[in-house]
Amino acid sequence: MTSASPETLLDALKTSFAASLRAPDGVAPPAALLWTDADGHWKPLLPALMKALPELYVLGPYAPEERQGPVIWLKCIVERTLPDVSPAPELAPILYLPNVARQDLRAGGDFPAKERHLMPLVELQYRGAVWHQRNGRDWTVEAILTSEDALGLDVARDQRTRDAMLRALPLLAEEPIAALRGRRLEADDFDRLAIGDPIRDLLTWMSDREAFEGRCDAGRWATFRDVCVREFGFDPDQDGIQAAADALLHGGGKWNEVWQRFCDAPNLYPGISAVLRQARPKDLLGLVDQSRRPGLNDEREDKLRAALEAVVDLAHAQACDKIIALDEEHKERRGWVWAQIGESPYAVALEPLGRLARAARRPLGGATVEALIADYASEGWRCDRAAIEALSSLKPGNENNLVTKVVRALYEPWLDRSARRFQELLSTDGTDPAKLASGVSADRETCVLFADGLRLDLGMMLLERLEARGLKARMSHRVAPIPTVTATAKPLASPAHGACSGGADAEDFYPLIAESGKPANAQRLRDAMARQGVEVLDAEEARMAVGAEAGAWAEIGKIDSLGHSLGSLLIRQLDPEIEAIVDRIEGLLSAGWGAVRVVTDHGWLLLPGGLPKVDLPPYLVATKWARCAAVQGGSTPTVPTYPWYWNPLLRIASPPGIGAFLASTEYTHGGVSLQECVIPELIVERGEAAVAASITEISWRGMRCRVAVETNVSGLKVDLRLNWKQAKTSIVAAPKELGSTGETSLAVSDDSHEGAAASVVVFDQTGRVLDNKPTTVGEET
Repeated sequence: MTSASPETLLDALKTSFAASLRAPDGVAPPAALLWTDADGHWKPLLPALMKALPELYVLGPYAPEERQGPVIWLKCIVERTLPDVSPAPELAPILYLPNVARQDLRAGGDFPAKERHLMPLVELQYRGAVWHQRNGRDWTVEAILTSEDALGLDVARDQRTRDAMLRALPLLAEEPIAALRGRRLEADDFDRLAIGDPIRDLLTWMSDREAFEGRCDAGRWATFRDVCVREFGFDPDQDGIQAAADALLHGGGKWNEVWQRFCDAPNLYPGISAVLRQARPKDLLGLVDQSRRPGLNDEREDKLRAALEAVVDLAHAQACDKIIALDEEHKERRGWVWAQIGESPYAVALEPLGRLARAARRPLGGATVEALIADYASEGWRCDRAAIEALSSLKPGNENNLVTKVVRALYEPWLDRSARRFQELLSTDGTDPAKLASGVSADRETCVLFADGLRLDLGMMLLERLEARGLKARMSHRVAPIPTVTATAKPLASPAHGACSGGADAEDFYPLIAESGKPANAQRLRDAMARQGVEVLDAEEARMAVGAEAGAWAEIGKIDSLGHSLGSLLIRQLDPEIEAIVDRIEGLLSAGWGAVRVVTDHGWLLLPGGLPKVDLPPYLVATKWARCAAVQGGSTPTVPTYPWYWNPLLRIASPPGIGAFLASTEYTHGGVSLQECVIPELIVERGEAAVAASITEISWRGMRCRVAVETNVSGLKVDLRLNWKQAKTSIVAAPKELGSTGETSLAVSDDSHEGAAASVVVFDQTGRVLDNKPTTVGEET
């Protein structure tokens, strides 16, 4: 199923029953649900189903205490004339009819003599509902396992597999389906459910003892107990979970394999963390692997939390130094298994916080405004990116937590100092802000792609994604005009900027189309470009313009609009927005454009909790936005003012530093800061050399596969699949990214794959397979 997938076969059945009983608005609910099973294949599952579904009744010999009886008894259940055994009023009875085909009921009056006892049920087809697939066929065991409307497993279609599947049906009832996904299931896979995977069973028992033991009959429990005694040296009956937890903590022998299996796929065993918290170490100092102690991880997280709380109140330089020291102290824990299951959020957040602290303690340099801009375009943007990534490390709903406060403590002083230095240099005698800004030209066979609000750090992210896809991209930067709002800045970012001129006032910050004297809004800019011979493409349109000597114009992206509507929650949307821009660029190049020039109008400031409020009396200005205001006549505000780009005789007021004229502003633009003014420009062409990757070595040590790859790019990932073309056949917890040396390792957590034919696959960020080579799982070389 594509969403809200059931965890077990029982879950899938209950969900499917409920869907069959659901009635449209205005229609009476079904009186009952008829479940026909011509071959009786579902019978082995009845004990588990009878426990889970009190409304389930079975056609058979009269045995009311077992909720079983003949047809006339079932009719009484439907009519609720037997209150002692009828279901609750809100539950429609489910009537399981073993060895009865749906065609038998549909035959109506044509029943053969031996089946005429079923005739009273015929009318329930119309007053009730019949459980069947979308195609009208009965739900078989195979269908419920393989259909995308149910469990969606990949099951082989041979008879041996079907027989093993039916034998394993009682064991499948409450088997976690997650353990069966990602590979093709064959007869041996179902048989192993009965034979058991000792390490998996042990971890499953430790993770949820009650659920595991509830799925075991006496024979299976005896087998499990015997395996534990023989292979792991403890008796689950006599020694209990405590002994297993102690053994897993200390390791040694077979228990090291148990630990490795848990580390390879910890999310399959969510209860292990709680179990290990109860473990009793014999000697803490002598414990070989301290990372096995979730309690120790908790202690260090608590200690780190307290340290982060103290950082918020430190002076900026001290705060930066403290975060860097904490990052060194706790970086080891990012490799512990507890980080994978979300139990080390502060240690994980320290990685981008450490980068933020290192960048924020370095002031931007330059004696001139041009030198300062160059320093920011070269290195300063890294501080912005680290702040965004630190905020992105938070789980949704925790945007106002401690990490956010630390980001603000590190980022805000650096941000404000940088802005004030930029404003100081921009206001020096002889500096004309308008001369720093430049317009965008259109070239033959080049499509100008306008990406709204593409800040410089996001431009760098875009560059990395483009190169990872094998595209050739060159990055440079421009300076946006003042004020850095769309109305003023977008005309300059378009090839129609030469057709624009300033008006007599700057109240709405729009220049005018010189020919008409009307504001240069989006549609008028497109019309002006079209008059210049620029081909204007609609959204998602990627056609190659024929004879368009002035190239083309296209637009994409909602970064700015999302920022205004979401505030600091914008960080959740940045990754898909960047991916959408990459896809658009690829589409334009594939359509035949020789190059794509990516431009934007302005950047922005983002600070959780809001930018500092700056007061500006309304009588001094004609228009006031968060970061800019049009000065009224000859008024002289106490805040800095700058000439409007389109008419330097008019003045624009801007708050000092990163202040805002409006309170509680988290995201905005329009002012004078490096983040708002220094914007990216990229030229993207189809790469001359394709992305290349070649698997040069595959070796196995136990169930861990080491892979070496030669490649000309970074960011590639490696997977291990049963079918190299299908990502869903992966047999590892998750693909691994290649290290800087071109090597990585993959662990197969399910021993049942040992000896299976598989393929090592190398693919790029788009999922495109670049190389694959066959291997045998677990084969020593």
